[in-house]
Amino acid sequence: MERVMLRESMRRHIRRLWDRQEREFHGEFIAEGVRVCRELLYSRSYRALVVVIREGAGAEVRRLAQEFIYRGAVVYTATERQFASLCSTETPQDILAVVSYPVEEPTWEERMLLLDGVADPGNVGTLLRTALWFGWRGIILMPGGVDVYNPKVVRASAGAVFHLELHRAQEAEGMLQEIQKRGYVLLGTQADAGIPLERVRLPRRAVVAVGSEAHGLSEAVRQRCRIFFRIPGSGLIESLNVAIATAIVLYHFWQSHGASTFHAGTRSRAG
Repeated sequence: MERVMLRESMRRHIRRLWDRQEREFHGEFIAEGVRVCRELLYSRSYRALVVVIREGAGAEVRRLAQEFIYRGAVVYTATERQFASLCSTETPQDILAVVSYPVEEPTWEERMLLLDGVADPGNVGTLLRTALWFGWRGIILMPGGVDVYNPKVVRASAGAVFHLELHRAQEAEGMLQEIQKRGYVLLGTQADAGIPLERVRLPRRAVVAVGSEAHGLSEAVRQRCRIFFRIPGSGLIESLNVAIATAIVLYHFWQSHGASTFHAGTRSRAG
């Protein structure tokens, strides 16, 4: 593989993609790490425009970079100092990609997970990874939460972001009307709900809404929910982490409705 050193202009461009407005303007975001970049190669909706590897990277990273070259990406080599300036972790994994936003509109799955104002990048990434594991490929992202293309979200998702149908709502009311128009039943998690999780059966077309730990579901989402349910527990602590709670909910539906009822999705090792 021919070595092309990273230009300062490209380094500055990649660095700007840490900003949400810059990501939206350019329609590009950053994917860091070996595992995440490998998942990108399996994606049908996303492609790498530029790949940067650290000078002196090992054989696995060089092989991965060669795969991206075959797919039309431009690969640069960066000095250790340059590479560190582009990454969010103290110990980066020697490779990152600049990824283009998907061109096609996301599809609507029969079962959808709605994230309402979840602001922590680690939680959102884990939610995406968990949803994919249990076959929930349709994700609705309401306003007020962290950007799904934030580099920390992409990394925490372990590449699951590349295999999901992401519906990014510009404003809450319009998305809630669209959900209703398409015939979905909206279900919400609520700590003091009367119905326990084990009694819930999913309608054929369902959207399950989870909210932030700090505020729960927004009033707009709560008003549209037809069913509220809770996860039974000892009550010795106020609440569960949103990612853990959602994993319990999705596992319950996986068990009670059968694995075959959920979309198998594309090949991924994000679990």
